[in-house]
Amino acid sequence: MRRTLNILGLILNLVGVVLMFCVGVPFQIPADGKIGRWNASSLDLRMKNLDDLYTVLGIIALSAIILGALFQILATLDRRR
Repeated sequence: MRRTLNILGLILNLVGVVLMFCVGVPFQIPADGKIGRWNASSLDLRMKNLDDLYTVLGIIALSAIILGALFQILATLDRRR
């Protein structure tokens, strides 16, 4: 069981890091907002949908990294009965 948790944790960490590298951390400036002197009103619905997709994928990647670390911690704990 410990070995399975450890391997699963490593796989989740790897998937999370690769996904985070490809997608990046979610960018928190809204697609329809104003960025400094620049106006982002020329963005269409497709760009907003793409921004939402990257935000969701970034959250999934971060969750996979955290869950993988928790699995590895659980795998190394000494279970006494």
